[in-house]
Amino acid sequence: MNIHYLFLKLNCYNLLGNYFWENSLKKIVCVFLLACIMVNAKEFDLTLDKAIDLALENNGLNKISKLNLEIAKAQYEQALSANYPSLDVVLYAKRDDKDTIYQQRGEFKLPADMAAALGMMGITSTSISADIDTIAVGRDTVRGELEVNYPLYTGGKISSIIQQAKLNKEIKAEAIKRSESSVVYDVKRYFYGYIFVDSLYKLINDIYENMKFSRDLTKEFLENGTTLNIKKTDYLNIKLITSLIETTLYKIDTNRKILEGAIGNLIGLKYNDVIKITYEKQEILKQNQDLETLVKKSMDFNSDIRTIDLALKIKDEQIKEAKSEYQPMVNLFGNINHTYNSYQYGYLYEENANRWTVGLAVKMSLFNGFKTDNQVLEKRLDKKIVNEQKILLEDGLALQLKNEFIKSSLGFKQLKALQEAVDAATENSITNFKAYKYEMVEAKDLVQSSMMEVYVKADYLKSLHDYLISLATIDKLIGKKLEETY
Repeated sequence: MNIHYLFLKLNCYNLLGNYFWENSLKKIVCVFLLACIMVNAKEFDLTLDKAIDLALENNGLNKISKLNLEIAKAQYEQALSANYPSLDVVLYAKRDDKDTIYQQRGEFKLPADMAAALGMMGITSTSISADIDTIAVGRDTVRGELEVNYPLYTGGKISSIIQQAKLNKEIKAEAIKRSESSVVYDVKRYFYGYIFVDSLYKLINDIYENMKFSRDLTKEFLENGTTLNIKKTDYLNIKLITSLIETTLYKIDTNRKILEGAIGNLIGLKYNDVIKITYEKQEILKQNQDLETLVKKSMDFNSDIRTIDLALKIKDEQIKEAKSEYQPMVNLFGNINHTYNSYQYGYLYEENANRWTVGLAVKMSLFNGFKTDNQVLEKRLDKKIVNEQKILLEDGLALQLKNEFIKSSLGFKQLKALQEAVDAATENSITNFKAYKYEMVEAKDLVQSSMMEVYVKADYLKSLHDYLISLATIDKLIGKKLEETY
């Protein structure tokens, strides 16, 4: 096999680390480098579960989602206030530029018995002059009033508004679940990326140590003579390969350190904190549920599906709210007031200063130019749009699950096949290394077996990474971690 092709393949795997660099890590490189030299940095031992817990606790987007839920709860309490009567106190005082004057002009016609009595007294007039100018209200007025209003019937409008607020609160709760699911997925993606890069680093480092030993041994064979036909080109090839491996090792180590910083940033640690990531090699289990079961579970647990279901219920309530305009509005009202006026007589005299009122108001729209009809039609069309969006979302979700299901199923089979190749490549490499020390194989056989071991093991690690990411993606799409699944 071509040695340069093997190194090209290996560098392709190294692109996984570069993926994190290109997408989200440029901003933290400087921060991470500074963290490496901070004397007072805190140290954190991180497992995957602990990283997830810290990310859920410290992630900024998750905190925002929780604040939005608190806002929705407050809005729900506001909507509930419509079920209670309103009680308001009104106090106002005013001064006019002058007293209010009551004017009366004309004549008062006297009653017949009064006119007859006046006639007996010699007064023949049947009316008297009514030219009067008097103060009706003084210029200074102060009033205190207690008002009560209570909606007895709104045609379902208030109950619809309350239900919309309640459903909106549930939507915000789903947003928290969606945010947490995304956070968990991101942590897994970075953590699995670190496992891949770290494992690749350990693999390359082991090969590097073997190649250094082989380089020195070949040099000794070349200088001191051997039964093998060692040429200077053999030594130069091994020396070149050793240097290339060392360069690759530095690149992988850089990506590993960058991923450490990225995970620290993701879980909310400070820039000068130092983390030590630990993980255990576990048996890779096959995802044992069928596609139909996974799709069904996603329809029950996926936050986007649940959110759009809640949105449809809100549309139903909005239709009810619009229809309430067809119904009469009945309101009970009352007030008690006390008024002080600077003029003690007039129409605000002492007996009129304290008043109370109670009443019932009924309002019903008889015709508003078909406004209500079109409002109801608008809300129904809105619901149809959301229904179409739900269909697209369900189809898209099912398709994504199908793709990940296929990838994980084939990935598991590939891992099983690669495990056999890894065992064979390892045994072949060890055998050639031991044989070379005893001058039983040529240099090209040693190099080829070492490179084949790197190629097969790196391919296995990449496949393992992809398999784990596929399982994490299935968890995210379903919206619930199916621990019993794996």
